[in-house]
Amino acid sequence: MLKASPNAMKWIDDNHKHLWTRYKFSPASKCDYGTNNIAETFNSWVRHEKSQNVIQLMDRIRQMIMEKLDIRRHLASKLNDKILPHIVKDLNARSRDLKYVIHKGINNTAEIEGTTAQLKVWRHIVDLDKKECSCMKWQITGLPCTHALCLINSMRDRHVEDYVDDYYSVETFKMAYAGAVMPMTDRSQWPAVDIGFKPWPPVLKRAAGRPGERIMKPSEEGGKIIRHVQCKRRGRFGHMMKTYNETVYDSDASPPKTDKAKEGQDQEVKDG
Repeated sequence: MLKASPNAMKWIDDNHKHLWTRYKFSPASKCDYGTNNIAETFNSWVRHEKSQNVIQLMDRIRQMIMEKLDIRRHLASKLNDKILPHIVKDLNARSRDLKYVIHKGINNTAEIEGTTAQLKVWRHIVDLDKKECSCMKWQITGLPCTHALCLINSMRDRHVEDYVDDYYSVETFKMAYAGAVMPMTDRSQWPAVDIGFKPWPPVLKRAAGRPGERIMKPSEEGGKIIRHVQCKRRGRFGHMMKTYNETVYDSDASPPKTDKAKEGQDQEVKDG
C-alpha cells in the first residue's frame, strides 16, 4: 500500500491507526478488539508451563482453567446489578462533559452535532429504539457511544443500563462461567486405552534459527533429580567443605597478636 499510494498510507497513519477497518466486521460479536491481544494474554498466562511435555502441559492448562472458572463463579455470586459494575463505571465516566448539540426528532431519534479540534462540524443520527448510531460504534461494541449517551442523559425517564447489550449483563456473566472443568487424577491412575494404532515419532530435521528450550523430564518420569550441594562450613550452596580453600574469618575472634621483638628489630633497621 505504501508503494501504491503513499498519500493513502499517510492518511491511515494520521486517522484511526488501530481501528480504521473495524466497522467492516460483523457487529454480532459486540467486541471492538481488532488485535490478537487475547491470544497474547493466554500465551503470557502459560509461559512458565511451556517447558513441560505435551501431556503435562495440557494437564496444567486444564488445572489453570478449572481454577479460573471457580474464581469467576465466586465473583459472579456477589453481583446483583443488571450490568457489570466496571461497564457502568466506564459509561458514567464517558458521559461527563459532553458538549454536543442535540436536535431531537420523532420516535426517540435525534441528530447529535459537534465540532472537531480543527473546528469542523460533524453530525450523527442516534436511534434509541433500535440501539443504533450512524458512527457504528454502538452496534459494534454493544455499548452506547458518546452520541447516544448525550441523548440518553438529556431524558429524565431513561437509564443508560437499559441500552447496554445483554453481552455485558450480570446474567450473561454468570452463564459464561456456569460450566465446570472436572478434577482428574494423576497420570498413573488414568485408564489404558487402545487407540487402534501405534503412533511413530516424526523424522527429526534441524530447524533453521536458534534452537528452542529443551524439555526437562520430571523425576516421576525418569528424569534426572538435581541435588544442590551445601557447604557445611559456610552454609552456602554450590560447593563442598573439603573443596573450599578460602579463609573463613570469625567476626567474634580477637585481632591477632603482634611480635613485639620483631617490631623492635624492624624499628632499628629503619633508624639505621
